[in-house]
Amino acid sequence: MEKQNGIPILLKQVTDIRDGLRKETVALETEGVCYIKENAVYLQFAEQQELGKINTVVKITDREVVVMRSGAVRMRHVFRKTEETTGQYYTPFGQWTMKTKTDNIEFRYNEKRKQGHLFLSYQLEMQNEQAGRHAMTIMFKEA
Repeated sequence: MEKQNGIPILLKQVTDIRDGLRKETVALETEGVCYIKENAVYLQFAEQQELGKINTVVKITDREVVVMRSGAVRMRHVFRKTEETTGQYYTPFGQWTMKTKTDNIEFRYNEKRKQGHLFLSYQLEMQNEQAGRHAMTIMFKEA
């Protein structure tokens, strides 16, 4: 992948959460920017939630995915395939310890079409409580 300045993108993120019999799907469509630096792809976008604006950066390498959020919610979490990782999650209501066991990470990027697809599945634990199995898909293409 070549080094380049940011590419304006259209991004769609869909997260399926399964917790026992309960299933929830959360979808976000927004504009953002894709940066390619050395061996990493960075997706940068913002979302508006009830708590306020949240800025998100997703760093994708061949070894891991790092999700960094700032604003109304703050976190930095590393996902590595088949590994358990721990991080902190901060909201105006308090701070929680977040632990994930990542089952799968798949990433494809088509240089010619300037579009990509990230799939991430993991089991989430918040404050030592199981919070279900999450499957997150991010699709993006040049705007």
